[in-house]
Amino acid sequence: MSSTDTSDSGMYKMMGFVVIALTLFTLICMFMARILGGHTEDPTDQVMRNALIERIEPVGQIRTTAMASAEGEQLAAAADTTASAEPRSGEDLYNGACAACHTTGVADAPMFGDAEAWATRGEVGLDALVASAIKGKGTMAARGGSTYTDEEMERAVKHLTGL
Repeated sequence: MSSTDTSDSGMYKMMGFVVIALTLFTLICMFMARILGGHTEDPTDQVMRNALIERIEPVGQIRTTAMASAEGEQLAAAADTTASAEPRSGEDLYNGACAACHTTGVADAPMFGDAEAWATRGEVGLDALVASAIKGKGTMAARGGSTYTDEEMERAVKHLTGL
Protein backbone atom coordinates (compact mmCIF):
# COMPACT_ATOMS: atom_id res chain seq x y z
CA MET A 1 0.00 0.00 0.00
CA SER A 2 1.44 3.33 -0.98
CA SER A 3 1.31 6.62 0.92
CA THR A 4 -1.08 8.01 -1.71
CA ASP A 5 -3.67 5.32 -0.91
CA THR A 6 -3.42 6.14 2.79
CA SER A 7 -3.90 9.89 2.28
CA ASP A 8 -6.81 9.26 -0.11
CA SER A 9 -8.42 6.96 2.41
CA GLY A 10 -8.03 9.60 5.12
CA MET A 11 -9.54 12.23 2.84
CA TYR A 12 -12.58 10.00 2.10
CA LYS A 13 -13.10 9.40 5.82
CA MET A 14 -12.88 13.13 6.55
CA MET A 15 -15.37 13.93 3.75
CA GLY A 16 -17.71 11.26 5.12
CA PHE A 17 -17.55 12.83 8.57
CA VAL A 18 -18.22 16.30 7.11
CA VAL A 19 -21.26 15.06 5.14
CA ILE A 20 -22.65 13.26 8.20
CA ALA A 21 -22.02 16.32 10.40
CA LEU A 22 -23.77 18.65 7.92
CA THR A 23 -26.70 16.26 7.61
CA LEU A 24 -27.08 16.06 11.40
CA PHE A 25 -26.77 19.84 11.71
CA THR A 26 -29.51 20.31 9.08
CA LEU A 27 -31.82 17.83 10.80
CA ILE A 28 -31.29 19.49 14.18
CA CYS A 29 -32.03 22.94 12.68
CA MET A 30 -35.22 21.63 11.05
CA PHE A 31 -36.32 19.99 14.31
CA MET A 32 -35.68 23.17 16.34
CA ALA A 33 -37.49 25.34 13.79
CA ARG A 34 -40.49 23.05 13.96
CA ILE A 35 -40.55 23.19 17.76
CA LEU A 36 -39.97 26.95 18.08
CA GLY A 37 -42.10 28.08 15.16
CA GLY A 38 -45.17 26.01 15.85
CA HIS A 39 -48.43 26.91 14.17
CA THR A 40 -50.31 29.42 16.28
CA GLU A 41 -53.12 30.02 13.78
CA ASP A 42 -56.55 28.75 14.70
CA PRO A 43 -58.18 27.13 11.64
CA THR A 44 -61.63 28.06 12.96
CA ASP A 45 -60.82 31.81 13.21
CA GLN A 46 -63.37 33.53 10.93
CA VAL A 47 -61.30 36.72 10.52
CA MET A 48 -58.31 34.75 9.23
CA ARG A 49 -60.57 32.61 7.05
CA ASN A 50 -62.19 35.68 5.48
CA ALA A 51 -58.77 37.26 4.89
CA LEU A 52 -57.60 34.07 3.18
CA ILE A 53 -60.69 33.92 0.98
CA GLU A 54 -60.21 37.56 0.01
CA ARG A 55 -56.55 36.96 -0.90
CA ILE A 56 -57.29 33.99 -3.16
CA GLU A 57 -60.41 35.49 -4.74
CA PRO A 58 -60.12 35.66 -8.55
CA VAL A 59 -59.47 39.08 -10.06
CA GLY A 60 -61.81 38.50 -13.00
CA GLN A 61 -64.89 36.62 -14.02
CA ILE A 62 -65.97 34.72 -17.08
CA ARG A 63 -68.90 36.29 -18.84
CA THR A 64 -71.38 33.74 -20.15
CA THR A 65 -74.24 34.33 -22.55
CA ALA A 66 -76.74 33.91 -19.71
CA MET A 67 -74.95 36.62 -17.75
CA ALA A 68 -74.74 38.81 -20.84
CA SER A 69 -78.48 38.55 -21.47
CA ALA A 70 -79.22 39.41 -17.83
CA GLU A 71 -76.86 42.38 -18.02
CA GLY A 72 -78.44 43.39 -21.33
CA GLU A 73 -81.85 43.48 -19.69
CA GLN A 74 -80.46 45.59 -16.86
CA LEU A 75 -78.73 47.93 -19.31
CA ALA A 76 -81.91 48.22 -21.37
CA ALA A 77 -83.87 49.13 -18.26
CA ALA A 78 -81.25 51.69 -17.32
CA ALA A 79 -81.24 53.05 -20.88
CA ASP A 80 -85.02 53.50 -20.74
CA THR A 81 -84.73 55.61 -17.61
CA THR A 82 -81.89 57.71 -19.04
CA ALA A 83 -83.14 57.84 -22.64
CA SER A 84 -84.03 61.48 -22.28
CA ALA A 85 -80.51 62.33 -21.15
CA GLU A 86 -78.23 63.97 -23.70
CA PRO A 87 -75.64 61.57 -25.18
CA ARG A 88 -72.09 61.99 -23.99
CA SER A 89 -69.63 63.67 -26.31
CA GLY A 90 -66.67 61.88 -27.88
CA GLU A 91 -64.33 63.87 -25.65
CA ASP A 92 -66.17 62.80 -22.49
CA LEU A 93 -66.09 59.17 -23.62
CA TYR A 94 -62.39 59.42 -24.51
CA ASN A 95 -61.57 60.92 -21.10
CA GLY A 96 -63.60 58.21 -19.36
CA ALA A 97 -61.99 55.08 -20.83
CA CYS A 98 -59.45 55.81 -23.55
CA ALA A 99 -57.26 58.55 -22.13
CA ALA A 100 -55.50 56.32 -19.62
CA CYS A 101 -53.58 54.52 -22.38
CA HIS A 102 -53.85 56.78 -25.44
CA THR A 103 -52.53 59.87 -23.63
CA THR A 104 -49.31 58.18 -22.49
CA GLY A 105 -48.88 55.52 -25.18
CA VAL A 106 -49.05 52.58 -22.77
CA ALA A 107 -48.39 49.20 -24.47
CA ASP A 108 -47.74 50.92 -27.80
CA ALA A 109 -51.19 52.50 -27.91
CA PRO A 110 -51.24 55.24 -30.56
CA MET A 111 -51.29 58.54 -28.75
CA PHE A 112 -54.03 61.13 -29.01
CA GLY A 113 -53.03 63.81 -31.49
CA ASP A 114 -50.33 61.72 -33.22
CA ALA A 115 -51.44 62.37 -36.81
CA GLU A 116 -48.83 60.06 -38.34
CA ALA A 117 -49.83 57.05 -36.22
CA TRP A 118 -53.53 57.60 -36.85
CA ALA A 119 -53.06 58.23 -40.59
CA THR A 120 -51.77 54.69 -41.13
CA ARG A 121 -54.56 53.25 -39.02
CA GLY A 122 -57.18 55.48 -40.65
CA GLU A 123 -56.49 53.90 -44.04
CA VAL A 124 -58.67 50.92 -43.07
CA GLY A 125 -61.61 53.23 -42.47
CA LEU A 126 -63.62 54.39 -39.51
CA ASP A 127 -65.87 51.32 -39.43
CA ALA A 128 -62.87 48.97 -39.16
CA LEU A 129 -61.31 51.10 -36.40
CA VAL A 130 -64.57 51.12 -34.45
CA ALA A 131 -64.94 47.35 -34.91
CA SER A 132 -61.43 46.71 -33.61
CA ALA A 133 -62.05 49.03 -30.65
CA ILE A 134 -65.25 47.14 -29.84
CA LYS A 135 -63.61 43.71 -30.13
CA GLY A 136 -60.30 44.76 -28.59
CA LYS A 137 -56.93 44.79 -30.29
CA GLY A 138 -53.52 43.72 -29.01
CA THR A 139 -53.38 44.45 -25.30
CA MET A 140 -56.48 46.67 -25.41
CA ALA A 141 -59.51 44.99 -23.88
CA ALA A 142 -62.81 44.86 -25.70
CA ARG A 143 -64.45 48.31 -25.64
CA GLY A 144 -61.30 49.61 -23.96
CA GLY A 145 -62.46 47.97 -20.74
CA SER A 146 -65.59 50.14 -20.64
CA THR A 147 -69.31 49.42 -20.93
CA TYR A 148 -69.83 51.88 -23.79
CA THR A 149 -72.41 51.11 -26.46
CA ASP A 150 -71.41 50.75 -30.11
CA GLU A 151 -72.54 54.32 -30.81
CA GLU A 152 -70.52 55.65 -27.89
CA MET A 153 -67.49 53.69 -29.06
CA GLU A 154 -67.84 55.27 -32.50
CA ARG A 155 -67.97 58.78 -30.99
CA ALA A 156 -64.89 58.03 -28.85
CA VAL A 157 -62.95 56.66 -31.85
CA LYS A 158 -63.92 59.69 -33.95
CA HIS A 159 -62.65 62.00 -31.22
CA LEU A 160 -59.45 59.99 -30.73
CA THR A 161 -58.57 59.66 -34.41
CA GLY A 162 -59.92 62.96 -35.68
CA LEU A 163 -61.79 61.17 -38.49
